[in-house]
Amino acid sequence: MTGVAISGVGIISSIGDNCNETWQSLLAGKNGAGKVKKFSNTPLKEIYACEIENVDVLVNEDKEMGSATNLFYKTAKQALSDASLGFREPMKVGLSIGTTMGEIDSLESELFNKEESNVIGGPNVIADKVYHKLRLNGPKWTITNACAAGNIAISRAMEDILRGNADVMIAGGVDILSWVAFSGFNSLRALSPKLCTPFDRNRKGLLLGEGAGVLILESLEHLKKRKKGKRAVLYGYGLSSDGHHITQPDLKGDGAVKAMKDAIKMGNITENDIEYVNAHGTGTLANDQMENISINRVFNSSHPYVSSIKGHLGHTLGAASAIEAAVCVKILENGVIPHTQNLKEIDPKFSINLVKDNPISSDIKYVLSNSYAFGGVNSSILIGR
Repeated sequence: MTGVAISGVGIISSIGDNCNETWQSLLAGKNGAGKVKKFSNTPLKEIYACEIENVDVLVNEDKEMGSATNLFYKTAKQALSDASLGFREPMKVGLSIGTTMGEIDSLESELFNKEESNVIGGPNVIADKVYHKLRLNGPKWTITNACAAGNIAISRAMEDILRGNADVMIAGGVDILSWVAFSGFNSLRALSPKLCTPFDRNRKGLLLGEGAGVLILESLEHLKKRKKGKRAVLYGYGLSSDGHHITQPDLKGDGAVKAMKDAIKMGNITENDIEYVNAHGTGTLANDQMENISINRVFNSSHPYVSSIKGHLGHTLGAASAIEAAVCVKILENGVIPHTQNLKEIDPKFSINLVKDNPISSDIKYVLSNSYAFGGVNSSILIGR
């Protein structure tokens, strides 16, 4: 069995300014949802989301960088500190960032407030700025596969290490709240009024959030050389694109099934070895239905535990699966699975083994984390102790 070491993790979310604070908030059932302050001058007056309190103050590291870039940069520094990496010895270090909206604040400021910003906007700006700021020398990637971008960025980084392109990869995702995302999901009638309730009988849609998640990936050989213990191991990934519909998932779950099975196969284990599945779990009617079907198709007899953390911190788009990957590391380390927040009554059509009401303890060795995106993009990553 081969794999890539996870030596450090970082999270900034609406329920925590770092990984440990976010983890404790998940276990305590904290909910980041509230009335949005950022868009008080827009046509929609009653907007709810999982907004980071005083995000500009929290992440204001460099005034030449925008909000999303600062957010990722600060989260990456958390993860690097966790991994005890200071780049003092010679090593090739790369960067792989997943994002949906990219550096969007400066573009929206010019559009809505008629204020010209000195910060450059766009999707690739985040990686360009962070790469320069950290003085990196390895591969550099910007992944924009919508809500699956974080998982795909992590998968890309894993390949770079396995192929010898880098000793270390900083991999993760970031997105901040944007008016473009709000108006887009609102026009699709996919937004829940106040809460995200994944897998609930009365679920009404997703709730947007903002945040960043970062993993430090290293080759096992490099980690051994620097005599540092690993937090967990990334054993495999699975990616598929079924192209079923521009926004709706394939309810048969063919692409999702393939992604999960490919991740398990790459890790050289079996479905029976998976004890927990971190669901994409957005709280939309179609996605939850598809995920129930696809998980049952893959695990038709083993019934692993399943939960979604989007009820706690919202759907953070390109950051979602990166944050969830970092949370999976904490799950493996602590032997505790966070519950699905706001899940009151499980949809009677669902038969997956959902964690409801409270976190549960379980001696877990392998977890699978799923993430799906518009256009039929499906991704799964396999993480183990």
